[in-house]
Amino acid sequence: MAEQGTHRALGPEVTWPQDLLPPPFADGARPGQLDVIEPLVSTPEPGRDLVVVLDGAGAELLAEHRALTPTLRRLEDSTVQVRTVSPATTATAMVSLHTGLPPLVHGVLGYLTHDPDSGRAINQLTGDPAVDPHRWMPETTPVERGGRRAVQVAPAKHARSHLSGVAYRGWEFLGHGRGDRVEALRTALHRAGPDGLVHLHVDDVDHAGHRHGVDSEAWRTALADVDALVGTLLRRLPRGTRIHLTADHGMVDTAPGTTVDLADHPQLQRLIATVAGESRALALRAVEGRGAAAELAGGLSELLGQRALVLTRAEVLASALLAPLGTPVPARVEGRIPDVLVLARGRWTVDDFSRRPDGARALIGVHGSLTSAESRVPLLRVTV
Repeated sequence: MAEQGTHRALGPEVTWPQDLLPPPFADGARPGQLDVIEPLVSTPEPGRDLVVVLDGAGAELLAEHRALTPTLRRLEDSTVQVRTVSPATTATAMVSLHTGLPPLVHGVLGYLTHDPDSGRAINQLTGDPAVDPHRWMPETTPVERGGRRAVQVAPAKHARSHLSGVAYRGWEFLGHGRGDRVEALRTALHRAGPDGLVHLHVDDVDHAGHRHGVDSEAWRTALADVDALVGTLLRRLPRGTRIHLTADHGMVDTAPGTTVDLADHPQLQRLIATVAGESRALALRAVEGRGAAAELAGGLSELLGQRALVLTRAEVLASALLAPLGTPVPARVEGRIPDVLVLARGRWTVDDFSRRPDGARALIGVHGSLTSAESRVPLLRVTV
């Protein structure tokens, strides 16, 4: 597989930029994130397993802030780097983590994913009252297929979320509040039994990054607190518990000076029917009309230049970005694939903020593209 720093041609018009990692399924590769949970259900070993996801704690960020993470630093010999899926965002990554399926198969194609039935972009964390999570992603999860008791531990507000209904089917839910995360986890391990599987989602670092950026004191404090949490788990979990710690994505900081707002470009905005994805992996559906998608892709390429890689729908499917080449596209996913995908480079973001909530422009830490900072995540395995 091509390494970072090489060019990878998709065709006569597209050359993969040096600063973006190759597509995660290119040349027979498979993101390591897909093989964290599925084997724990299909071929379990006797004993307890705990999967911890440190939301937003990419491998590159951890390496740059080793002084803040004495627990994780001490366990570096038990840690490797693996790839997450594309786009590098929580909804897509968590569904792939819990199903073992590439995004093209499970159909969660970004933070916002186009719904061809309604013509709207659906938030893949919170969902929509008109969208049934089971119909949106009908593939059977490993936990549904297997006989292993599994308990999900997460903030109480996640209990009936769209993402839980898509990714955590078959899991029992145990919510926690502020300050009782460790006790909730110990309860979950007891409930799951001596051969049970437990999952803990820790979103502190991600929230701090979005609000304050990864180059902030608030983010560094959140990272140090999460490292302390891991240290507490190592001391207080039942002996023999196997811990599998990973992340869903990393993060980079952006700023107003590295932001392109398509609302400032009406000649392109008029060609856009639906804005989905996120500002680092913008997924656009073009208006109906012959040539509209091609005109939109060409106009964006001209506007953005070296600030982003612009891919047409055909190029997305030909790049092994969402699944191995030759993977059949499920009928329900066909209409969710964008006509144009914009993968930001450097610290740039590209969006149409006239169609986003008011707070979207205020996000400092962002993710979704294929830089190493966003796409490489840790995988730590240790037995307490």
